Amino acid sequence: MTQHNRAPIGPRNALLDQLSRSGAFAAPEQLPCFGERLSRLFGLGDTMTLDAAIGYRAKQPGTPQGAVVDRLTDELATIRRALVQRIRGFGSDLEFDGEPEPEVALNAWLTLQRKVAANSRQLRDKVRKSMKDQGPKLAHLAELDAVFDQTMAGYTAQCFSHIPKVLEQRFEHRSTTPEQCPTPATTADWFHRYCEEAQSLLLAELDVRLEPVLGLLEACHKEVNNTP
Repeated sequence: MTQHNRAPIGPRNALLDQLSRSGAFAAPEQLPCFGERLSRLFGLGDTMTLDAAIGYRAKQPGTPQGAVVDRLTDELATIRRALVQRIRGFGSDLEFDGEPEPEVALNAWLTLQRKVAANSRQLRDKVRKSMKDQGPKLAHLAELDAVFDQTMAGYTAQCFSHIPKVLEQRFEHRSTTPEQCPTPATTADWFHRYCEEAQSLLLAELDVRLEPVLGLLEACHKEVNNTP
């Protein structure tokens, strides 16, 4: 099959690293082990649902479809490029009468964050749905991913909800200047640096949200390559 370049995904700890530098979270190496953190998220009901997913067997046979996997991989790359372009343009269309206003800037960023969340969620659902018809192994993986996705949805939303709070703090920090009468030039400078920081955080969040999709697609590619 034709080999496709994967969408470029940044380091997995990029978001945590940035947040830890701002003092919002502990550094990644200071967190409990992954297994311990994961066990805290699964209640009795979640464990029973996971057990059912582990024993899941596809009712209808199917085979991995290289063309479908390639199309979805291209869609992932296209969506990521479009979102990156939107994120890198954050701040360029904001206009203020005087000093930049934190509420206006944060609302614009939150609009982008919601778009990132919606697009990544829709693509993940789409990839899972396609895997249901691509053989028992991929159908089983899709079932497991759905359980983990649903179980961790609340925790994920809670974690990402901290980022706007960090941005509020960073806005306050950036806008504080020792000068009594800041000039338009100094105001433009600190707001530009704030926008760059806001873009960087959302780019890191984008990669975190797309990692499950990338993992599913890599499993699909592997299954296609291993199928005679």
